[in-house]
Amino acid sequence: MELKIKASDVRWWFWVITLVFILAAVIGWAPAYFIVMTISAVQVIFFFVQEKSLSAFPVQIRVVYFALTLFGLWSEVRLIIYLLLLVGTVMVAFFGRCSIAMMLKHM
Repeated sequence: MELKIKASDVRWWFWVITLVFILAAVIGWAPAYFIVMTISAVQVIFFFVQEKSLSAFPVQIRVVYFALTLFGLWSEVRLIIYLLLLVGTVMVAFFGRCSIAMMLKHM
């Protein structure tokens, strides 16, 4: 797998910033869960404005990701889900691989 850092791309920064706050949430800073949810909601809006359709593939990916971040509201499962989001976000931010995208393609 090749390392893919795209510092000039705003979309890449969305993932990196999300990654920082997921790490903070997993480490134990509870407000980070809400920050991750907010960043994810902003991504949905950002991509909806760009694509002009909720059915556009990039928007669908962000909607699914946002839905998964909402598990941060449920204290019993938030750590497990956020650990999975952590791995997935590392893959997107640094290797250009997205498990949500792969799943949606197969659906």
